[in-house]
Amino acid sequence: MSQTSEHKGLAVEVLGRLHRHRRGGLGLRMTPMIDVIFLLLTFFVLTVQFDPPEQALPLVFGGQTPPMVSPPRVLELAIVSHPAGCAVQATDGFGTVVIRAQAPAEGLAELVEHLRDAAGTDGGQRPIRLRCDQDVLWEWVTKIYDVLYGFGARDITFVVDQAGLSSGSSVPLD
Repeated sequence: MSQTSEHKGLAVEVLGRLHRHRRGGLGLRMTPMIDVIFLLLTFFVLTVQFDPPEQALPLVFGGQTPPMVSPPRVLELAIVSHPAGCAVQATDGFGTVVIRAQAPAEGLAELVEHLRDAAGTDGGQRPIRLRCDQDVLWEWVTKIYDVLYGFGARDITFVVDQAGLSSGSSVPLD
């Protein structure tokens, strides 16, 4: 009998301890929460992007004026049809360069020489406006454009004349 009462006493003691552990284990565990907070804090600190500092604007006072820079002169070229191929004329008066279908390289080389004379000291930095006649083949326009680009011109503009599109006018040859 003493064994059964001892056994019952042991069972009560074990069950009592289990109930006490369950009541004490209901609190929040702070260690994982602190780890997560530090991870978030590290993430936000490493990924923040600050605004760049503002730069001061340059001020020009009454006694100092910036030097006036005149815009570069524009070289206007007209590409017109010619019985032998096409012709390139300039408003600056370097004459007419005829690019023949049988020997286009000679005409394009002559165009480069005229461009060197017309460019002067500013080289290929001078803006160029191209006016193309309606009858000029696209092949000629692309070859002339490639020569201008190879010469160093980077500001090349194609001028489209709305009135010229309907009337089919061309620039007279010299």
